[in-house]
Amino acid sequence: MILGVLLLGAAQASGAAVPASTTSLGKPVQISVPRAGRVVAVLSDVTVGAAVDGDVIVWGGDVTFTPGGSIQGNLSVFGGSIRGAGPGPIPVSGSVSTPGSLLAYYLAEMRRPPWEAPPRASVFLGLRLIALSAWLGGSLALLWLFGSTFARAAESTDRGWSRALVAGACGVSALFLAAAAALALLPLEISVPVVFLFGGFAVAAKIFGMAALFLLLGQKIRKTFAASARPGALAAGFAALGAVSLVPVVGPVLWSAASVISVGIALSSRFGAAPYRIHLA
Repeated sequence: MILGVLLLGAAQASGAAVPASTTSLGKPVQISVPRAGRVVAVLSDVTVGAAVDGDVIVWGGDVTFTPGGSIQGNLSVFGGSIRGAGPGPIPVSGSVSTPGSLLAYYLAEMRRPPWEAPPRASVFLGLRLIALSAWLGGSLALLWLFGSTFARAAESTDRGWSRALVAGACGVSALFLAAAAALALLPLEISVPVVFLFGGFAVAAKIFGMAALFLLLGQKIRKTFAASARPGALAAGFAALGAVSLVPVVGPVLWSAASVISVGIALSSRFGAAPYRIHLA
């Protein structure tokens, strides 16, 4: 529900300049007369029985067309289905975005330089909010399970930011080159599992490092390193970095830099392992 409210607020903000826009949270939307402006529904089903001049954006609901229903703008449905009024194509003049089309959009985003503006800012903002919500939930879960481990990683990074940055740059480069070498030199049946192994390690390092980075930034913001304050510190660090990541142009660049540093945090701290101890006889 919290995610739905965030998405609804983002959609309202992105469409604030459009008059007569319609928003709904948890209530079905029935369009039986022509409607101008944008229609946004979160956790709601939408029935289109008349002409809609603007876009229709639905998160967590179904869209059903009845005779006479049409959309002059774009239709975006995430977490739901689309039902037409007949056997022909659905009456949408603009583009149609579904989870399947989002994969192609995501791949295009991976190829787009971070300083270029996305072609569809509203969709990009919604995807960013979903990803940030997942980051926050996953980071809090990991902190609850491995609090001391993340605290050690954050402390290690605080003592040497340059070491984490160098380790991240070298680690990301090494993983990329190793994956490329595996694809070029090994048979396909061996190279593909090896590449997935490298990719899984990189993802694990980034997830761990980002959680530790959130914790460290939050501890700096709240000026406390107490164990009982770690969840609040992690949330504060996440809020600061997450808010910066939503800033056009600058945000994606800084988030990419944070991703490299996060890999370095995981590598340089050995995933928060306890320091070696030497016992003398």
